[in-house]
Amino acid sequence: MSYRKTKKVEEKLKSKRAAIIAAGKEVLAEGGYTKAGIKNIAQKAGIATGTFYLYFANKDKLVETIAEEMYQKLLQRIKEERAKYTSTMDKLQASMRTCVQVFSDEQQLAKILLIQAPGISKILNHKLINIEKELVLLSKMDLDELVAEGHLPEQDTYISACAFVGTFRQVIISWLREGQPENLMECYDALVEYNLRGLGQDGK
Repeated sequence: MSYRKTKKVEEKLKSKRAAIIAAGKEVLAEGGYTKAGIKNIAQKAGIATGTFYLYFANKDKLVETIAEEMYQKLLQRIKEERAKYTSTMDKLQASMRTCVQVFSDEQQLAKILLIQAPGISKILNHKLINIEKELVLLSKMDLDELVAEGHLPEQDTYISACAFVGTFRQVIISWLREGQPENLMECYDALVEYNLRGLGQDGK
């Protein structure tokens, strides 16, 4: 009986935590980082304001958790998409296409995590730096293979990987800040063509 009770309590705790995270995403998307209050998040989650603090020390900790979930989702999606291909070039493009798709699907949340919150939370800013590093290293591995296979000319693949990831990041940031391009997914092909030309291959 004691084991069942403990398991039930754990499930209840997980359920409430998930509800708070879901509510946090909604409130953040509706009003942005600065306007998102713990009281509003608690109300949306159907809990007392004091209950919030049993799960998260403050709003920043909740936002960091939401960011971590989004980044893990991104990395998992990239892994799944890459597994569909055998060609290294296809894998490289799948990585970037997945990034664009995930941020496109979560525009409001992406704006908060990439634009608003990093200037406030050092931990979140560190997470952003780490995710970009992972994408650069993954891209470098693909570029190393493409150079070894003769599909791309000899080059400093680390510099190329930084530039490759950087162009996608810059366009995503412009989309979030300025609304340009209007449709993020529609510019994906142009981005790929631009980068492949820079890497030494015809993008078509």
